[in-house]
Amino acid sequence: MAKRWCTLFFLILMAGVSVFWATAFSQEPMPEVPYVPTPQEVVVEMLKMAGVNRNDIVYDLGCGDGRIVITAAKVFGARGVGVDNDPSLIRQSNENARQAGVADRVKFIEQDLFETDIREATVVTLYLLPELNLKLRPKLLRDLRPGSRIVAHEFDMDDWKPDRTGKAPKVKLYYHPAIPYEKDTYFYYWIVPANAEGLWRWTLSDQDCTLRLTQKFQEIHGIVQMKGRETPIADAHLVGDQLSFTLREDGDNEKVKMQFNGRISGDDIAGSVEVQGGPLAGNYAWAARR
Repeated sequence: MAKRWCTLFFLILMAGVSVFWATAFSQEPMPEVPYVPTPQEVVVEMLKMAGVNRNDIVYDLGCGDGRIVITAAKVFGARGVGVDNDPSLIRQSNENARQAGVADRVKFIEQDLFETDIREATVVTLYLLPELNLKLRPKLLRDLRPGSRIVAHEFDMDDWKPDRTGKAPKVKLYYHPAIPYEKDTYFYYWIVPANAEGLWRWTLSDQDCTLRLTQKFQEIHGIVQMKGRETPIADAHLVGDQLSFTLREDGDNEKVKMQFNGRISGDDIAGSVEVQGGPLAGNYAWAARR
C-alpha cells in the first residue's frame, strides 16, 4: 500500500512539473480566468433577459468557445463579437461559428478584454471572476452608451445593484470536463445609466427652477428649488438616458403634483411635465440644461 501511494505521489508531482514547463515555454498566454462554459440553457436565458434582437451587437468579454455570440446570432438574429486572450479558444470559436452557419454575423478577437474597443456594443455579456467584474466596471460605464445592457453569469458587480436577477435551477457546470457540478446558477442584468448628476436649470411659466441631482449608478435623488422653496423629488427613476420623477407641493388652497419625464443627452434634458392641480395645471414641454 505504501509503495502504491509513493507511486501515485510521484506521478502527480511529475504531472505538475510537466504543466509548469509547458506553461513556461508556451507561446500562448494562460487565460486570466479558468475556462468554464456557460450552460446553453443559461446562455439563452441571459440573452432573453437582455432582450437581444436583430438590431443588437453583442460583445462577450471572455468568450470561451463562442457559444454566447453564436447563439445571439443564430437564435436571436443579432451580430456578435467575442473577445478572449486564449488563441486556442478563438480558433475553436471560429470553427463553431462556421459549423453553426453564422460566421458572417460574428467575429472573434484575440485580445486583452480591458483593451478592447466596446463602444459599438449594445449588449455585453460576462462570465468572469468577481474581482474582474469590479475592475471592468469603470470601462463599461465609461465606454458603453446609456441604455446599453449588461448580463453577467454567476457574479455581480458589488455595489452596482442589478436592475434584474435571473435564476436557473440545478444547472450542470463543468469545472472539469468529466465531472459535472450541479447547482443553482444566477445571472444579473444592468442597464447602463446616463450621467445625471449635477445642477439642472429650466423655466416653467416664467418661473426659474433648478434641480440638484445626486447619483449612484441608476439610483438618483434630488431637490427642486421653485418659487423660493426647496422640495425633494419622489418616485425618481433613471433607466438608461430616460429620467422621470414626481414633485409634490402643497399650494395655498390645493395640492399640486408635477410629473417630469425627459431624455438626457449630454448636458441637456428634453421632455415634458404634466402639472395636476393649481393655476398651472396642464401639459408643458420641459427643457433643462446643466
